Amino acid sequence: MTVGGSQLIVERVFRLSSRPWLLVTGRLEGDPLHIGDRIAVNVTGQPSVPAMIRSIEMHNAPGTITIAVDAELEAVITVGTSIVRQ
Repeated sequence: MTVGGSQLIVERVFRLSSRPWLLVTGRLEGDPLHIGDRIAVNVTGQPSVPAMIRSIEMHNAPGTITIAVDAELEAVITVGTSIVRQ
């Protein structure tokens, strides 16, 4: 993680038929995330993929956060993926 940054380690990935995005839940280390933040999806052995936080879900288990990203990232984000704010 970069100094003063944020890192989300993905624990769950899912979609809801009522939402146009991919929902990503995990444990956040570092600073809070915000809607509109630019992020990098880091996949081992591949270049990072740029993205943006489209929404943040307010109802989560303690210690976790759920963010919404573009649905096209479904093929890239899996359990264990690291997401960092740029």
